[in-house]
Amino acid sequence: MAKVHITNVVVLDNPSSFLNPFQFQLTFECIEKLEEDLEWKMIYVGSAESEAFDQVLDTIYVGPVPEGRHIFVFQAEPPNVSRIPEQDAVGVTVVLLTCSYRNQEFVRVGYFINNEYADPELRENPPPKPLFHKMTRNILATKPRVTRFKINWDDTPANGVAGPSSGLDGEVAADDMGTNGIHHHHGEGNDGDDDDDDEQMDGGSDSNSQQQHSLHHHPPAEHDENSIALPPTEMPDLILVTGMPGTGKTTIIRKLSEELRARGLSVAGFYTEEVRNSATGGERSGFDVVTFTGQRAPLARVATRPATAPDNPSVGRYTVCLAEFEALALPTLDERHQARVLIVDEIGKMELKSRRFSERMDAILKEVKAGTVRFIATVPLKANGIQLIEKLKAISGCQLFHVKPSNREAIYADLLSASVRLASA
Repeated sequence: MAKVHITNVVVLDNPSSFLNPFQFQLTFECIEKLEEDLEWKMIYVGSAESEAFDQVLDTIYVGPVPEGRHIFVFQAEPPNVSRIPEQDAVGVTVVLLTCSYRNQEFVRVGYFINNEYADPELRENPPPKPLFHKMTRNILATKPRVTRFKINWDDTPANGVAGPSSGLDGEVAADDMGTNGIHHHHGEGNDGDDDDDDEQMDGGSDSNSQQQHSLHHHPPAEHDENSIALPPTEMPDLILVTGMPGTGKTTIIRKLSEELRARGLSVAGFYTEEVRNSATGGERSGFDVVTFTGQRAPLARVATRPATAPDNPSVGRYTVCLAEFEALALPTLDERHQARVLIVDEIGKMELKSRRFSERMDAILKEVKAGTVRFIATVPLKANGIQLIEKLKAISGCQLFHVKPSNREAIYADLLSASVRLASA
């Protein structure tokens, strides 16, 4: 029985420039303590013709690993373009995430990548030599391919050496991924059992018993989703909603709060709303915070520095209205113990300019960990360096929803289901 199970993978910063780093947020569960490190690798398949063009983008070691759920972001630099055959630069390829214990690979997650030029003219008339700085990388995150291998997890292997034992290993092929395109063999065949799992992360399995693992071209899905969510029946301890600005996170949060209240589940907290100036043709002039009971106060304004508070901090061209924000936001945060769920839209740079808000959030973080507060929040997609957000993501049972224009309608049903379970607990 496997002692480590990957329960969630989120592809971050996707689509992206070809030369940007790869970023995956992985959540895994360890059913008992592991005394030695888990070895995680990220591998870029440079060509379908030969494994010689594979590049290990990075290797990290995690451990010793205590029992429970763990979450981390695996980031790696893009591949060395000089090692990619020119004829394979544009088109479909694969990135692999693998994990091993005691030099035994026990799981592999494969994603298809579509590399293409951002400029339509270059797509129609590609240059003779690849221009990688003009390419975009789109990881087809909806249907990753997960292959599991049986290994010897015992502390004392029968032969006295940590590593694969006879009869425990085996691979099977992912032949249901399509019939055209990539057909790249990874791993050597053996005579072990053929009952290892090779399946979609969502539970589907149509594997055939073969001795080599194959990856075939998988047509792009119409519904592009960067997250493999936790099983819908699992109880989240915390829900985070992320996405680029303008993707509809606040609209989703407002709709969610209305639905929860319609079901008799009380909500505390606030959402953030743009303020636009009709005198300047609807130009954005700032942001307000609005409680779920309808109270409103300014969060930030363009070039506003009240004489009574000359030291108000700035974020870009906006000045944060600390006193007004704190007067409204802090009391609604303090109502969290009387409500079924606390919702905050968002935990961002402007809000965190308030020391008192940051202190409240630190207290909420501890209460979420202790299981005394049910919490839903939106967070920026690019939140590197914001320790509070990293700590929230690291909480066992955190469920992360990545909202995009292409998936926000479909993702709402999953978000609502998870939120109802959280608020009803």
